[in-house]
Amino acid sequence: MRRVKTMQAQRIDSLTSLRFIAAALVVIFHSKGMFGGFSFAPHFSLTQAVSMFYVLSGFILAHTHKNISSSKELGMFYISRISRIWPLHLACSLAVIAIIHHYSGQISATTTALNFSLLQAWIPDQTIYFSLNGVAWSLSDEVFFYALFPLLILNIKKTWQIKLAASFTLTVLMLFAFRDSERHLMLWSAYISPLTRLSEFMLGIAAYQIHLRIKHIEIKPHFAATVIEALAIALAGAAMWVGDLTFFSSLPLAINKSVSIWFANCGGAIAFAFLILTFSLERGLISKALRIRPLVYLGEISFALYMVHQIILRLMDMYPQLTSGLPFAAAISLYYASSIICAAAAHHLIETPSRKLIVNTTRNVIYKEKSIKYETGVTKEN
Repeated sequence: MRRVKTMQAQRIDSLTSLRFIAAALVVIFHSKGMFGGFSFAPHFSLTQAVSMFYVLSGFILAHTHKNISSSKELGMFYISRISRIWPLHLACSLAVIAIIHHYSGQISATTTALNFSLLQAWIPDQTIYFSLNGVAWSLSDEVFFYALFPLLILNIKKTWQIKLAASFTLTVLMLFAFRDSERHLMLWSAYISPLTRLSEFMLGIAAYQIHLRIKHIEIKPHFAATVIEALAIALAGAAMWVGDLTFFSSLPLAINKSVSIWFANCGGAIAFAFLILTFSLERGLISKALRIRPLVYLGEISFALYMVHQIILRLMDMYPQLTSGLPFAAAISLYYASSIICAAAAHHLIETPSRKLIVNTTRNVIYKEKSIKYETGVTKEN
């Protein structure tokens, strides 16, 4: 039996570490309600970290799956994507259901089904798309991106510009269509809707096409690469600062609310694409620092961190005695440490074993092939 082509790709450790930084920004953002967060947090739109995730996802998938040329490759692509996110999503959802039952709360069967099937982001209702483990709405968007990816990557070298333009046109149409809607509909159309967010994923795919064109260009003098990396960080930080809604409210010209919401949550996508493109080259001292093993490991467990941190917050709310009497630094350190420890456990005990089991079972049972070894960095199947 002919073996399915595995599409191996070289690790890009600096991007794995960036994935942790994006997750950490989300963790900080969600801590503000209970702890107040860091003093810098109110001045930055930390929700834009989700945009960084989407751009990075498009970039990495374009790196690891440069083409999908057979039905077997297509099938294994979808299996690998589902095995990547769904088992841990299900485990976290069940944990939240247990917490809801602890409070004698209820959740409808329809909402649960939409959440389990990762379709919740298609429903413009906060009680549905933020249901159970609230951050999972972004996975609903990702599943849509995965579904389209084989079409997006098709003949990509010749078509990436028009696909990028089409995806941003779709974003503009979504903002225009809901420009005069009630606020909850504007929030959905500008921030949650998979159709609106597709442009960020496509931007990552486009950035990788540029990466292929410039990766062999030598940068002289050598310190210039570090300067460019620092500039990329500064631009990303500036995009998150400008994206704060207070900035738009201070402008002399009124901006449509749906556009303001989009800029506040997604407007840094181009800056993030430049950041990811710059660090993918791994030429400067900053990207070298990002390749140290502890940071790379945190990047490897970053998906689990993203998924478990709100559950930790719920548990701390259930048991306030855990932090009562503690100074701010100790309480918030307990939250961060607990989130990282639980993320590591979830990664090693749920995410990775489930992924291996699903992928290897598919290969053995459906495609009659031998099991393969898995890596967890930003390489194959990430």
